[in-house]
Amino acid sequence: MPFSFILQSAIFNFQSLLTVILLLICTCAYIRALAPSLLDKNKTGLLGIFWKCARIGERKSPWVACCCVIMAFSILFLQ
Repeated sequence: MPFSFILQSAIFNFQSLLTVILLLICTCAYIRALAPSLLDKNKTGLLGIFWKCARIGERKSPWVACCCVIMAFSILFLQ
């Protein structure tokens, strides 16, 4: 499947959209933990979205982790 089809289906399916957002937050926080200079130089503009996602992942990590567990449970057992 082409990437644009996958992205479009995630936009129109709320659960898929939440999964994509959670994965983005977790990935950005992980990248910032490994190499902070990659995300810290782009705090504004379009690439600033990744820096903001990393900050959300760092500051709200217990909540993000709880949401990841709930999402994994719902994907594995409720679908």
